[in-house]
Amino acid sequence: MRRATLLSLAALSLAVLALATGCGDDSEQSTRVPGDTLAIYASLPAHGPDADAGRAVEAGMRRALKDAGGRTAGKRIRFVRLPSTRPGDERWDPGTVEANAERAADDRRTIAYLGELDQGATAVSLPVTNREGIAQVSPADGLTSLTRTPPGRPRAGPERYYPDGRRTFVRLVPPDLDAAREIVRSLRARGSQRLAVLHEDGIADRELEAMVLALIGAGSPRAVVRVGVRGDEPDEIADALEEVAAERPDALLYAGPAGPVSSAVLAALAARLPAVPVLGGPPLASGPGFERAPDGCALTGVPRSASMTPRGRRLLADLRHANGRVIGPEALLGYEAMRLALQAVEEGGPDRLAAAKAARVERARNGPLGRYAVGRRGDVTRPLACVELAAAVR
Repeated sequence: MRRATLLSLAALSLAVLALATGCGDDSEQSTRVPGDTLAIYASLPAHGPDADAGRAVEAGMRRALKDAGGRTAGKRIRFVRLPSTRPGDERWDPGTVEANAERAADDRRTIAYLGELDQGATAVSLPVTNREGIAQVSPADGLTSLTRTPPGRPRAGPERYYPDGRRTFVRLVPPDLDAAREIVRSLRARGSQRLAVLHEDGIADRELEAMVLALIGAGSPRAVVRVGVRGDEPDEIADALEEVAAERPDALLYAGPAGPVSSAVLAALAARLPAVPVLGGPPLASGPGFERAPDGCALTGVPRSASMTPRGRRLLADLRHANGRVIGPEALLGYEAMRLALQAVEEGGPDRLAAAKAARVERARNGPLGRYAVGRRGDVTRPLACVELAAAVR
């Protein structure tokens, strides 16, 4: 009996010692990144219509890292840029985005992940990075459900993106809910009564459509038809527009991104329904063929020159000179995404969860696009960059 008691006491003492020294807390240990070099991954489009924006964002990120001397928190930073598209792709590829996030999560030196640039792509990568406690900073993904439950989609809340249970995400553009509200204001200001909705099949498309219709509610305009467009084949588009035209709409919402499909649909609309104004949200508003509304500001991740600070204009000019080619204004969002991540690591140290928490500290920040703050949800509380809401194709 005495021997058993002594063994039990010895085991208890070892357990207490393990807890006191932290040896028994795997969850805390697993978030600290070892070594003298930390890795920051970026997932950006390299093909299709968003390739130029991806290159601009990458140039901004590399410049921010260079301005920091390639280091933060006394550690050297290794920057890894991964494509979110495949050759021949027109839009981001879910499998590729997931593979990017998995590669970053499997790298024990990863301290932050910068992505995604494309609307809705973060819905694929965020659950992967969150499981490992990695801070994720998106330059321009405004998918509302990443940070809050969108109107009209009560089951699409953010909980599904945070399997770890802790918020690890920050974005530099407000949620698309702001754009949905602006679209409804614009429709009502026009006195629209009969709204037609055309959508593609992306998560951001469905969410924007649901939010606009939920915000309209029982008021005006009334949605008289909702039609899906799956491709840019002339016959398919003609059939969709025939269904729309039969309902005699006085306004149309195109809840889809810029690309070959939207270009073909908008051209067909201009010929088939030349008098009907077409409104679009952030994924479409930055594309060609849209005029800009004189009021209102819908975030797309593309800064207007008027919204840039003198520092931002100088930085963009320097980037264009250094790269020897035209660099889009998206570069400033890339710069700020990297800068925010580096500051978070500087404050939180080489610990994933500490860095993710530091990225979401509520305080005023100042960068090339002016002053802003990050709220507790991970949203900016002041727009960093905006273009005016796309109001009509004519």
